Amino acid sequence: MKRAIVLVSFGASHDNSRKLCLEALAEDFRKEFPEVVIRQAYTSVFIRRALEKRGLPIDSLEEALTHLAEENIGEVLLQPTYMTPGEEYEKKVLAAVPKFAPRFRKLTVGEPVFVKDEDYAKNLLAICRSIFVPRGTELVLLGHGSPHRHNPVYERLQQEIDAQGLPIHVGVIESTDTPDFSMVLERLKKSGTKEVLLAPLLLTSGMHVERDLAGSSPASWKSRFEAEGFAVTAITQGLGESPFFRQLYLDKARQQLAAMD
Repeated sequence: MKRAIVLVSFGASHDNSRKLCLEALAEDFRKEFPEVVIRQAYTSVFIRRALEKRGLPIDSLEEALTHLAEENIGEVLLQPTYMTPGEEYEKKVLAAVPKFAPRFRKLTVGEPVFVKDEDYAKNLLAICRSIFVPRGTELVLLGHGSPHRHNPVYERLQQEIDAQGLPIHVGVIESTDTPDFSMVLERLKKSGTKEVLLAPLLLTSGMHVERDLAGSSPASWKSRFEAEGFAVTAITQGLGESPFFRQLYLDKARQQLAAMD
């Protein structure tokens, strides 16, 4: 029975980030699962259209599943590359299953990296191995957040960080979600630090990192921290550039494949 894994991502329009994060992850999967067909699919229509205009077509999830069915693949694992089980996961990945499940012997959906209780300590270790934080510096990890509803993943991660006594603070870019800038600022002021390392809690870098995290405008988190008197160093690499963090997705897929046997 032929198997396939579809790595389902929001997408990345920046060539460097796509190569160093998403393409690197796909290559990891090919090496880890040589007997499995590995495909990629982007759920962002905007990014797919932008790449197609540049001669870089990427399948939507529906297109990827249609092609696999035409190739007589029997079992398919949809492995999302999202950080959290948020709106994109629910409305794009889970929603595709009822339509396409009849075309395969098995169609299984894997987990984003932050789902189970045991994920948090493991993922935090991978982050700490991926980002060097100088002594006396506090790390601020900036995730995306959701414009529609509160995502408890970020608070749960902060609880794990605090339980380990680490100088790390979690915030989100989306202004309607929490932890927001004011909450992170309050934590930093209590820490007494004046040195901040600002890094994305995102698999890929791109517009949000360049504009909202590290941008020169007064609205960026870097500028806002500097206005509060902090010395800020911004990291613009997505976590997908770290082999330690990419390993988390391999582990998730390995567990799901074992469950499919």
